[in-house]
Amino acid sequence: MDPPPDLDRALGALYGAFSRYPLPAKTDACEHCVSAERVRAARAAPLRMLSASALEPYAWNGLYTWGDVEEFKHYLPRLLELLILEELDGVHARSLMLRLGVRWQNWRRIERDTVVAAVGAWWRHTLNHYPRDVDVMTMIETIAADLKLDLAPYLTEWEPNTTEAAARHMAWLMHDFTVAVAQDAEWYVLLDRWIRGTAPAAILERAFFSASSPEVAQELSDALETHRVWSRH
Repeated sequence: MDPPPDLDRALGALYGAFSRYPLPAKTDACEHCVSAERVRAARAAPLRMLSASALEPYAWNGLYTWGDVEEFKHYLPRLLELLILEELDGVHARSLMLRLGVRWQNWRRIERDTVVAAVGAWWRHTLNHYPRDVDVMTMIETIAADLKLDLAPYLTEWEPNTTEAAARHMAWLMHDFTVAVAQDAEWYVLLDRWIRGTAPAAILERAFFSASSPEVAQELSDALETHRVWSRH
């Protein structure tokens, strides 16, 4: 399936912004952590043609025991693309975005802007498809905790989304939110306030009356009941 136009544009801009970082002639990788064969595989094709399997060892080891920041910047557009398209295992999402988040504040403006645009397109793509390998709570943690972006605009963007997928993400979040572990963080307080407000109920109710199956209708109904309990506290 081809990516939607906004995601395609965001990824194209990301590749453009980071194209100034070519693959270095040599790389420094811990031979105990990653084999020479796997290093060669990550360097054996043009960036946009590298497969998830070729880049997975780098996803585990990049910046830890393999390469420097400029090499990370070289691979970053392809790593994000593979995550968004669910070709690279979503288990890498938080680790990669945390490595990005602790470094990117001093990067060039165009680099930061294109990362934010790609994350925004990733968020919209997530809301419009269910289920997702990188779930909506992981996306929220990536945006707010790892990248330190203002969560409010992303939640606002969720509110008018009329897809059943967006409502099912909300239903899932109603059950997952209680196990999150960042209660003292400012973004978590914002999310807690928002999720107990009227917007989640509106998203769920809207989808309930046009549910594609009895099972989905029950899922949304259960989430509405959970929301009613929460909103009284």
